[in-house]
Amino acid sequence: MPVHKSLEIWAVQTICNIGIILSILSFLLHISRPYFERLLDRLTLRVAADLWWIVYIFLRDGSLLFSFLIGFFTLNLDLMADIKIGLPFVPLSTIAMAVALVAKIFHNNENLNKQYVRITVWVMAGAVLNTIGFVFVMEAPGSEYSAAQNLFWQTLKSWRSNENPDLSTITFYISFSLIIIIMIYAVVKVFRAFNRAIIGGEKNV
Repeated sequence: MPVHKSLEIWAVQTICNIGIILSILSFLLHISRPYFERLLDRLTLRVAADLWWIVYIFLRDGSLLFSFLIGFFTLNLDLMADIKIGLPFVPLSTIAMAVALVAKIFHNNENLNKQYVRITVWVMAGAVLNTIGFVFVMEAPGSEYSAAQNLFWQTLKSWRSNENPDLSTITFYISFSLIIIIMIYAVVKVFRAFNRAIIGGEKNV
């Protein structure tokens, strides 16, 4: 294998792994909100409190966004043939992250309400799917472990994208179709919001 191809595979695999870590980080930040709010109450300066909350929001939602973008970046058949991606868990995690992002955009979730809980559940689903795909499929025990020879681990290892082109193709079609549906939903919501704003503006003239 040429050196440049090996470097490409290493770089993309590393980026994929970073996306998985970011999804777990985002979930941890979502469920640790009470901790950050307790620290917020201890800050006597208004500026310090505002900065602390901005940093928290940036890390929480930023890690969610980048996790989705990385998952979307690796969701193509060319890269799936080159690197090991835990199918169907990691691509489905990208779908869960997309749902969480769209819900954040169009619904009030800054207060501790039911919507925040629903979003946290979606983020948790994404993190759990990524964890399962990484631990049990992508990093399943190698040949140096006797347990790697049993049917359970052999089956999971066969779900790696670079070893199972048929499953990669099916997962790609399903995952990409779901992302398109989510994007269409988001675009429709945006145009409806624009129409309401235009009609409201015309009534106020």
